[in-house]
Amino acid sequence: MKIYGIAFVIVLSFLVTACTPKTKQESRLLPLEGAYNARDLGGYKAADNKTVKWWKVFRSGDLNKLTDEDLNYLASIPLITDIDFRDSAEIAVAPDKKPTSLKNQVFLSIATGNIIDFKKIDSTSVATLLVEGNKHFVRDNQEQYRKFFQILMNKGNEPLLFHCSAGKDRAGFGAALFLSSLGVDRETVIQDYLLTNRYLKDKYKPITDSIPYLAPLFEARPEYIQATFDVIDNEYGGMDNYLTNYLQVDLKKMREIYTE
Repeated sequence: MKIYGIAFVIVLSFLVTACTPKTKQESRLLPLEGAYNARDLGGYKAADNKTVKWWKVFRSGDLNKLTDEDLNYLASIPLITDIDFRDSAEIAVAPDKKPTSLKNQVFLSIATGNIIDFKKIDSTSVATLLVEGNKHFVRDNQEQYRKFFQILMNKGNEPLLFHCSAGKDRAGFGAALFLSSLGVDRETVIQDYLLTNRYLKDKYKPITDSIPYLAPLFEARPEYIQATFDVIDNEYGGMDNYLTNYLQVDLKKMREIYTE
Protein backbone atom coordinates (compact mmCIF):
# COMPACT_ATOMS: atom_id res chain seq x y z
CA MET A 1 0.00 0.00 0.00
CA LYS A 2 1.29 3.46 -0.86
CA ILE A 3 0.48 6.42 1.34
CA TYR A 4 1.01 9.32 -0.99
CA GLY A 5 -2.25 8.97 -2.89
CA ILE A 6 -3.79 10.85 0.03
CA ALA A 7 -1.81 14.00 -0.55
CA PHE A 8 -1.94 13.72 -4.31
CA VAL A 9 -5.64 13.06 -4.80
CA ILE A 10 -6.92 15.47 -2.18
CA VAL A 11 -4.64 18.46 -2.21
CA LEU A 12 -2.16 18.58 -5.10
CA SER A 13 -4.18 20.84 -7.34
CA PHE A 14 -4.92 23.11 -4.38
CA LEU A 15 -1.26 23.38 -3.43
CA VAL A 16 -0.12 24.27 -6.92
CA THR A 17 -2.48 27.23 -7.11
CA ALA A 18 -2.91 28.38 -3.54
CA CYS A 19 0.21 27.80 -1.43
CA THR A 20 2.69 30.57 -2.05
CA PRO A 21 6.06 30.26 -0.27
CA LYS A 22 7.37 33.05 1.89
CA THR A 23 10.89 34.40 2.14
CA LYS A 24 12.85 32.59 4.87
CA GLN A 25 16.17 33.59 6.43
CA GLU A 26 18.02 31.02 8.53
CA SER A 27 21.52 29.58 8.28
CA ARG A 28 20.51 26.00 7.46
CA LEU A 29 17.47 27.03 5.48
CA LEU A 30 18.23 28.32 1.99
CA PRO A 31 16.95 31.89 1.40
CA LEU A 32 14.51 30.87 -1.33
CA GLU A 33 11.27 32.76 -1.77
CA GLY A 34 9.66 30.15 -4.01
CA ALA A 35 10.36 26.89 -2.16
CA TYR A 36 9.57 25.41 1.22
CA ASN A 37 11.82 23.25 3.38
CA ALA A 38 14.95 23.81 1.26
CA ARG A 39 17.94 23.31 3.52
CA ASP A 40 21.59 22.38 3.70
CA LEU A 41 22.45 19.02 5.27
CA GLY A 42 25.93 20.18 6.26
CA GLY A 43 27.31 20.91 9.70
CA TYR A 44 26.30 17.76 11.55
CA LYS A 45 28.85 15.74 13.52
CA ALA A 46 29.75 12.59 11.61
CA ALA A 47 31.93 9.51 12.06
CA ASP A 48 35.61 9.74 13.04
CA ASN A 49 35.19 13.16 14.69
CA LYS A 50 34.45 14.73 11.34
CA THR A 51 31.63 17.02 10.18
CA VAL A 52 29.28 16.85 7.21
CA LYS A 53 30.44 19.38 4.63
CA TRP A 54 28.32 22.44 3.98
CA TRP A 55 27.23 23.39 0.43
CA LYS A 56 27.34 19.84 -0.90
CA VAL A 57 23.89 18.27 -0.39
CA PHE A 58 20.50 19.94 0.03
CA ARG A 59 16.98 18.65 0.63
CA SER A 60 13.80 20.45 -0.40
CA GLY A 61 10.15 20.41 -1.31
CA ASP A 62 8.91 21.10 -4.83
CA LEU A 63 10.74 23.64 -7.00
CA ASN A 64 8.06 24.76 -9.42
CA LYS A 65 7.65 28.24 -7.91
CA LEU A 66 11.27 29.32 -7.77
CA THR A 67 11.71 33.00 -8.56
CA ASP A 68 14.42 34.44 -10.80
CA GLU A 69 16.29 35.45 -7.65
CA ASP A 70 16.00 31.89 -6.33
CA LEU A 71 17.36 30.47 -9.57
CA ASN A 72 20.27 32.90 -9.50
CA TYR A 73 21.01 31.89 -5.91
CA LEU A 74 21.06 28.17 -6.78
CA ALA A 75 23.24 28.87 -9.80
CA SER A 76 25.69 30.71 -7.55
CA ILE A 77 26.22 27.64 -5.33
CA PRO A 78 26.50 26.27 -8.13
CA LEU A 79 23.86 23.53 -8.04
CA ILE A 80 24.85 20.70 -10.40
CA THR A 81 22.32 17.91 -9.82
CA ASP A 82 18.57 17.83 -9.09
CA ILE A 83 17.10 14.49 -7.91
CA ASP A 84 13.30 14.35 -8.01
CA PHE A 85 11.51 11.61 -6.04
CA ARG A 86 8.02 12.61 -7.23
CA ASP A 87 5.94 10.52 -9.60
CA SER A 88 5.14 11.49 -13.18
CA ALA A 89 1.71 12.92 -12.36
CA GLU A 90 3.17 15.24 -9.70
CA ILE A 91 5.92 16.35 -12.06
CA ALA A 92 3.45 17.07 -14.87
CA VAL A 93 1.42 19.39 -12.63
CA ALA A 94 4.41 21.14 -11.06
CA PRO A 95 7.64 20.74 -13.10
CA ASP A 96 10.87 21.95 -11.52
CA LYS A 97 12.36 25.26 -12.49
CA LYS A 98 16.07 24.81 -13.12
CA PRO A 99 19.04 27.10 -12.47
CA THR A 100 21.47 27.68 -15.33
CA SER A 101 24.18 25.78 -13.43
CA LEU A 102 22.22 22.51 -13.48
CA LYS A 103 23.82 19.69 -15.46
CA ASN A 104 21.89 16.65 -14.23
CA GLN A 105 18.17 16.23 -13.60
CA VAL A 106 17.35 12.73 -12.34
CA PHE A 107 13.89 11.26 -11.77
CA LEU A 108 13.70 8.50 -9.16
CA SER A 109 9.93 8.13 -9.03
CA ILE A 110 8.29 6.84 -5.89
CA ALA A 111 4.67 6.57 -6.94
CA THR A 112 1.87 8.06 -4.90
CA GLY A 113 -0.51 5.18 -5.59
CA ASN A 114 -4.09 4.89 -4.43
CA ILE A 115 -5.39 4.78 -0.90
CA ILE A 116 -8.63 4.40 1.02
CA ASP A 117 -11.85 6.39 1.24
CA PHE A 118 -11.26 9.60 3.17
CA LYS A 119 -14.71 9.38 4.72
CA LYS A 120 -13.59 6.35 6.70
CA ILE A 121 -10.47 7.79 8.30
CA ASP A 122 -9.61 10.17 11.11
CA SER A 123 -6.41 11.71 12.47
CA THR A 124 -5.40 8.47 14.19
CA SER A 125 -5.75 6.37 11.07
CA VAL A 126 -3.95 9.00 8.97
CA ALA A 127 -0.99 8.81 11.35
CA THR A 128 -1.07 5.01 11.17
CA LEU A 129 -1.00 5.17 7.39
CA LEU A 130 2.08 7.41 7.51
CA VAL A 131 3.84 4.93 9.78
CA GLU A 132 3.04 2.09 7.40
CA GLY A 133 3.93 4.18 4.36
CA ASN A 134 7.38 4.91 5.76
CA LYS A 135 7.99 1.20 6.25
CA HIS A 136 7.38 0.71 2.55
CA PHE A 137 10.31 3.00 1.70
CA VAL A 138 12.67 0.55 3.34
CA ARG A 139 11.21 -2.58 1.79
CA ASP A 140 9.78 -1.52 -1.56
CA ASN A 141 11.86 1.42 -2.81
CA GLN A 142 15.38 0.07 -2.54
CA GLU A 143 15.97 0.51 -6.27
CA GLN A 144 15.30 4.25 -6.10
CA TYR A 145 17.47 4.78 -3.05
CA ARG A 146 20.21 2.58 -4.47
CA LYS A 147 20.31 4.84 -7.54
CA PHE A 148 20.23 7.86 -5.21
CA PHE A 149 23.47 6.70 -3.63
CA GLN A 150 25.04 5.86 -6.97
CA ILE A 151 24.58 9.51 -7.89
CA LEU A 152 25.89 10.68 -4.53
CA MET A 153 28.99 8.52 -4.86
CA ASN A 154 29.89 10.11 -8.20
CA LYS A 155 31.96 13.06 -7.03
CA GLY A 156 31.18 15.11 -10.11
CA ASN A 157 27.48 15.28 -9.26
CA GLU A 158 27.69 17.60 -6.28
CA PRO A 159 26.52 20.14 -5.17
CA LEU A 160 23.29 18.19 -5.27
CA LEU A 161 19.69 18.78 -4.25
CA PHE A 162 17.06 16.08 -3.80
CA HIS A 163 13.38 16.64 -3.22
CA CYS A 164 9.81 15.39 -3.36
CA SER A 165 6.61 17.43 -3.11
CA ALA A 166 6.84 18.52 0.51
CA GLY A 167 10.42 17.47 1.17
CA LYS A 168 9.05 15.51 4.11
CA ASP A 169 8.64 11.77 3.51
CA ARG A 170 10.39 10.52 0.38
CA ALA A 171 13.09 13.19 0.70
CA GLY A 172 13.01 12.82 4.48
CA PHE A 173 13.92 9.16 4.28
CA GLY A 174 16.60 10.01 1.72
CA ALA A 175 18.08 12.56 4.11
CA ALA A 176 18.03 10.03 6.96
CA LEU A 177 19.90 7.51 4.81
CA PHE A 178 22.40 10.10 3.60
CA LEU A 179 23.24 11.36 7.10
CA SER A 180 23.35 7.82 8.49
CA SER A 181 25.83 6.80 5.78
CA LEU A 182 28.17 9.48 7.10
CA GLY A 183 27.93 8.24 10.66
CA VAL A 184 25.63 10.97 11.98
CA ASP A 185 24.01 9.64 15.16
CA ARG A 186 20.38 8.58 15.03
CA GLU A 187 19.04 11.23 17.40
CA THR A 188 20.55 13.95 15.21
CA VAL A 189 19.05 12.32 12.12
CA ILE A 190 15.63 12.37 13.81
CA GLN A 191 16.02 16.01 14.79
CA ASP A 192 16.86 16.93 11.20
CA TYR A 193 13.74 15.05 10.10
CA LEU A 194 11.62 17.01 12.61
CA LEU A 195 12.91 20.37 11.36
CA THR A 196 10.39 19.94 8.56
CA ASN A 197 7.64 20.90 11.02
CA ARG A 198 9.21 24.32 11.44
CA TYR A 199 9.84 24.93 7.77
CA LEU A 200 6.71 23.43 6.24
CA LYS A 201 3.79 24.33 8.48
CA ASP A 202 2.77 27.50 6.62
CA LYS A 203 2.47 25.64 3.33
CA TYR A 204 -0.30 23.35 4.51
CA LYS A 205 -2.00 25.60 7.07
CA PRO A 206 -4.94 26.41 4.74
CA ILE A 207 -5.63 22.67 4.43
CA THR A 208 -5.20 21.71 8.07
CA ASP A 209 -7.32 24.67 9.17
CA SER A 210 -10.11 23.47 6.89
CA ILE A 211 -9.68 19.70 7.44
CA PRO A 212 -8.01 19.29 10.87
CA TYR A 213 -7.95 15.49 10.83
CA LEU A 214 -5.51 15.63 7.89
CA ALA A 215 -2.87 17.39 10.03
CA PRO A 216 -0.82 14.19 10.62
CA LEU A 217 -0.44 13.83 6.86
CA PHE A 218 1.51 17.08 6.70
CA GLU A 219 3.61 16.63 9.81
CA ALA A 220 6.96 15.00 10.42
CA ARG A 221 6.38 12.90 13.51
CA PRO A 222 9.10 10.91 15.31
CA GLU A 223 7.12 7.69 14.92
CA TYR A 224 7.17 8.05 11.13
CA ILE A 225 10.94 8.04 10.75
CA GLN A 226 11.31 5.63 13.69
CA ALA A 227 9.23 3.14 11.70
CA THR A 228 11.93 3.08 9.02
CA PHE A 229 14.65 2.53 11.62
CA ASP A 230 12.69 -0.30 13.22
CA VAL A 231 12.33 -2.12 9.91
CA ILE A 232 16.01 -1.57 9.07
CA ASP A 233 17.13 -2.81 12.48
CA ASN A 234 14.73 -5.76 12.77
CA GLU A 235 14.59 -6.99 9.18
CA TYR A 236 17.87 -5.88 7.58
CA GLY A 237 20.47 -6.22 10.33
CA GLY A 238 20.91 -2.54 11.12
CA MET A 239 21.65 0.62 9.21
CA ASP A 240 25.21 -0.11 8.08
CA ASN A 241 24.18 -3.54 6.81
CA TYR A 242 21.16 -2.12 5.01
CA LEU A 243 23.23 0.59 3.36
CA THR A 244 26.14 -1.66 2.44
CA ASN A 245 24.43 -4.90 1.41
CA TYR A 246 21.03 -3.75 0.15
CA LEU A 247 21.74 -0.28 -1.26
CA GLN A 248 25.37 -1.04 -2.26
CA VAL A 249 26.72 2.04 -0.52
CA ASP A 250 30.48 2.44 -0.14
CA LEU A 251 30.51 4.07 3.30
CA LYS A 252 34.21 4.93 3.11
CA LYS A 253 33.72 6.71 -0.20
CA MET A 254 30.67 8.59 1.04
CA ARG A 255 32.61 9.86 4.04
CA GLU A 256 35.59 10.83 1.92
CA ILE A 257 33.36 12.96 -0.31
CA TYR A 258 30.97 14.50 2.21
CA THR A 259 32.83 14.86 5.54
CA GLU A 260 35.83 16.87 6.66
